[in-house]
Amino acid sequence: MKMKNSKILPAFLLLFALLGCKSSTIFIPKMTNINPVSYTDVIYAGVKDTVFVSTFNGRISKRIKGNPKEIAVAKITDEIYSLAYHPKQKEIAAATLESGILLVDENNGKIIKSLSLKTTWSIAVFYSDDFHYLFTQDQKGNQYVWDVNQNYKELSLPVNLPKGTIVKINGQNIATIVSPAKVTYWNLNENTLLKEIVVDLKKFADMDKEGNYLSLNYNECTKYNSNTHTSEFKVKHPNWITHDIEDQSKVYEDNYSMNLTTARFAGNKIFTASIDRSIRVWDKKTGVLLKTLSDHKATVNKLKVSKDEKQLVSVDLKGGIQFWDLE
Repeated sequence: MKMKNSKILPAFLLLFALLGCKSSTIFIPKMTNINPVSYTDVIYAGVKDTVFVSTFNGRISKRIKGNPKEIAVAKITDEIYSLAYHPKQKEIAAATLESGILLVDENNGKIIKSLSLKTTWSIAVFYSDDFHYLFTQDQKGNQYVWDVNQNYKELSLPVNLPKGTIVKINGQNIATIVSPAKVTYWNLNENTLLKEIVVDLKKFADMDKEGNYLSLNYNECTKYNSNTHTSEFKVKHPNWITHDIEDQSKVYEDNYSMNLTTARFAGNKIFTASIDRSIRVWDKKTGVLLKTLSDHKATVNKLKVSKDEKQLVSVDLKGGIQFWDLE
């Protein structure tokens, strides 16, 4: 149910919805009046250093490393929850609350096309690896795939398509479909099942090329190896880092672990973010904590890794952004 009056809703409801739901669909309330400057998503515009960001009040902006100011791209009269970017066509796909998926021209900020959803709304939208398809899932579990090369014509999906969330479509049109109990690989060309991997994914966070998955469960992040069918290790932030109100250079550590918001693979490391405002860096093979990044002053809610895995970008719920070079 959409909540039209959100002035009294605390911001932690968003985090509760994102972290506490174990089903394959995630419901979130309307949050415009909570903090309109909160960044809801970030997506790379190229290899590195330049990204697009979105906000709850419908703003899409460009952020460049080293430039403290936003560069306005578009203003939509709707909430935006997720972004995807087509670099060749210079189009931004924005998942909204009321308007479905909007395609925005990067150059002039105008809406090119609106892709409607059957019910409710979407909080995650993606392009396939070869940018042939755009895909998403609404809050009722309905899945959508549009053919970009046919003016975003919606494909008719088979009734036997596995339930879950499509998180990736590779260059061979193999869709990776994630649900809390399994990961399914589905051939979209032939509409056939390739394989299923049984795995306990409380909240899917990321996958890598080696068959590893990251799953979040409140304050824990689990690395699961699909080749050995084992959970290799679990990590959680060992403390809560806070900055002194009068002197932001002073940092204090309280000895308790708070909920995680997201996690990403990058090279030989794992990055986790938390409502404790920090990002932790872990060894991908051993799970050993390597470093703590504590430059954010608010909950870090999104992490994205550049295509070459040489840079990480992070955004928070107060409109903060950080670029981290990984070499």
